[in-house]
Order: sequence, then structure tokens, then C-alpha cells
Amino acid sequence: MVKRILGIMIVLSLITVVGCSSLPVAITPTPVADVKQVRQAEISGKWVVKQLEINLESSISIVLMLAEGGTVEGFFYLEKGNNIDFQITGESLIYESKPTDAKSASVTSDRFSFTASDGQGKAYTLKLTPGISKDEKNKTDTTVFLEIIYPVTGEVYFPMGTK
Repeated sequence: MVKRILGIMIVLSLITVVGCSSLPVAITPTPVADVKQVRQAEISGKWVVKQLEINLESSISIVLMLAEGGTVEGFFYLEKGNNIDFQITGESLIYESKPTDAKSASVTSDRFSFTASDGQGKAYTLKLTPGISKDEKNKTDTTVFLEIIYPVTGEVYFPMGTK
């Protein structure tokens, strides 16, 4: 646990020094999501598959550190809740989930893929935010299953829950 905390502090320090406009420089305490690692496996010594179950109270940012040319594949679906906002950013917006058709105003699952490039930097952020349902005025209680497949040379950092 101490290694993870130190690792996150080092990454955040590097991001501040190196610079990444997609991540905030000042960190303010907010309610943290409860993140549970369901499974992690290595595939052929080249890839890592990480499966997470995330109970969202507010936004959560998962940071991926990738070398040039590193490809990431993944998907998510809602186990609980009816809408989520999902974005991937580097130096700029790379991907944003949209409803699957014109009749739907919500996102409940999606697949994503991108390749790291020097133009987007080394740090990539996957941001998940509970969406507002059509019938409610407040954000819904949301649980997300997220799978990320990334090169074994990459690293993934996520905030530790406070529950």
C-alpha cells in the first residue's frame, strides 16, 4: 500500500514537472470512488489486463503512463446506474463516449481504443463521472465495471478509496 501511495506521488510530481495540461496541477480533496481490482493478468508477457469495479460518488480519473506507440484497448459497462460520462484525454481530448442512438440520452457501456503518441504526451487520463438520469435532477448512484488492456511497460494509477 505504501508503494502505491509513493508511486502515485511520484507520478503526480512528474506530471507537474513535465507538464500535462489535461491533469490538474493542484489537487483538492473530494469524495473518492471505491475502486476494487477484480482481476489482473499478464498475456504473453506483452500485455496486462486489469479489471476494476468502481463505485462512483463523483468523478474519478485513472491515469495511464504509456510510451510512444503503446496501444490501449478497453470497455466498460454499468452494473448499477443508468448513465455515465466517459472521456479519455492526453494533452487534448482523445475520446468521449456518446449515446448509441438518437433516441437514447444516456451511456451505459462502451468500447475504446487508442495509441499513445508523442503529441499527446506520456500521461493519459480516463475520466468517469456519474451521469444525470433523465428522470432525476441529481447524479445517480453508479457502479462501473472497467477493463483495460495495455502494454506491460505501461502503468495504471487510480485513487485509493476512503471507505
